[in-house]
Amino acid sequence: MPESEVLSIFPTPVWKVDYEPEFHQGLNALILRNLDAMAEERPPVRPGGTLQTNNDLHTFDEFVELTECITEAARAALEYLCIDYSNFEITGCWININPVGSTHPAHTHPNNYLSGVYYVQTMDGADKILFGDPRPQASVVRPPTTGQTPFSGNEVSLEVIEGRMLIFPAWLNHGVPPNQGNRDRISVSFNIMFSGYTEDMSKPGWPPSLRLTSRRKG
Repeated sequence: MPESEVLSIFPTPVWKVDYEPEFHQGLNALILRNLDAMAEERPPVRPGGTLQTNNDLHTFDEFVELTECITEAARAALEYLCIDYSNFEITGCWININPVGSTHPAHTHPNNYLSGVYYVQTMDGADKILFGDPRPQASVVRPPTTGQTPFSGNEVSLEVIEGRMLIFPAWLNHGVPPNQGNRDRISVSFNIMFSGYTEDMSKPGWPPSLRLTSRRKG
């Protein structure tokens, strides 16, 4: 038999950070206390719907410990990707409250580079996140399979637990299945984008072969 090898090209990374119980239990309790203290009267939720707070929690002193965790994890992800950048920022951060029976349809987070979720309250029946295959052509032919492999499925379900943070490309389609637990499922979502992206990083990346000189406008 000749030597053979499977080459995995165009992989999609998802970073998983599990904080130690002695840390995340205190952090989660703090998040829940702040949510209770700062939230206005809870509005009615349509069947299957979700409650979301305003998306600027990263600007509140009450959530600074969470913001520091997000920043540290995002920095590690960008370092792993060997991204050359000067600075990044949290562009949005909000709490999701999924009552029993609620779901969150598949979606992406446009105009950001990374997105993520930190899990505050989960339980049996409310402990999954679904990621969809970002390659639309991959579903053109879907023959029956004899087993689960990363190369033949079009959806991946990951288990989530309290104190777990996931970070993934903001373009990756993701959603939440119905909450079949016995209480609210609570998580914190966030987005990451490069500061000054249009000024510093979005310019054409190739060197000129012919240079022009003239007086600049203005």
